[in-house]
Amino acid sequence: MKIYILDASGLINGFYSKDSLNLMTSSTVNEIKDINTEFLLNNLMDEGILKIEDVDYANDDEINEVLLSSGDLMRLSSTDKDIVALSLKHKRDGDDVTTVTDDYSMQNALKLLNLKFKSVRTRGIKNTIQWKKLCKGCRKEYPSDTKLEECDICGSPIIRKRMNARSNH
Repeated sequence: MKIYILDASGLINGFYSKDSLNLMTSSTVNEIKDINTEFLLNNLMDEGILKIEDVDYANDDEINEVLLSSGDLMRLSSTDKDIVALSLKHKRDGDDVTTVTDDYSMQNALKLLNLKFKSVRTRGIKNTIQWKKLCKGCRKEYPSDTKLEECDICGSPIIRKRMNARSNH
């Protein structure tokens, strides 16, 4: 089955498919604040074109491993992680799923999980990026999910550094 999973930007920018199932998470719905998009959301739900579905990403080892190793774990909001988890669930169920988002960090995570995405207002990412955290002074590397802001060796700031990029083609 063809499924589109929409983040808030997808619906705000007017994307939905009348020919396929459109899904959103309840946390995504909570991000919609403008009256026009709320009106569209309610109409699509009343017509059965859009449904709300939630899934828990916290216990999904694949998502957590990919997000931790790429450095995206701390960059994505819990709503973003909900959307990624819902996309992965439907892919695992054998559905033809495309996530509609203009968020580059989410696109990076989706690409690393071999999930399809579609941009509405932006070109979308060309390369996936891996991030690491390291001390600006002594260059000690830290786990990508570290909460430290200063190096425990020399006291210099811990920065996020781009490791590499892989082509999407």
